[in-house]
Amino acid sequence: MRRPQIDLWGESFSPSKLKSIPNIALADSNEPGEIGKSGRYKGEPRPYGACRILVPDYIESNQVVWLANLIIKNKVAFKNAGATEIILHIIWFGKQGSMEFTIEELNRIAAAKVPLSIDYIFEE
Repeated sequence: MRRPQIDLWGESFSPSKLKSIPNIALADSNEPGEIGKSGRYKGEPRPYGACRILVPDYIESNQVVWLANLIIKNKVAFKNAGATEIILHIIWFGKQGSMEFTIEELNRIAAAKVPLSIDYIFEE
């Protein structure tokens, strides 16, 4: 199973500035200066803003294409909100380590002109 998402990050990045973009679901969102609830910045102001954009539940196929198109359409808005890192991130769960992309997916990923990160999580 693939689970694609967009990771956004920046020292002055404000995820709240993305609320005007229709049909996006933000997760793990924090504003710069927000007090961390866990991890390295627990109890301290975070020196950056960050969030993940997840694929809405109603998008059942072509999720990678959908996210790549979202990046292409909104890259300027992401940067205007302070994002300095925009990464298309795919988490792959399974019992074998191979993954295949369609020609359409590869073309849209290339057109997005952002890094592609892939994590594989082996499930027994």
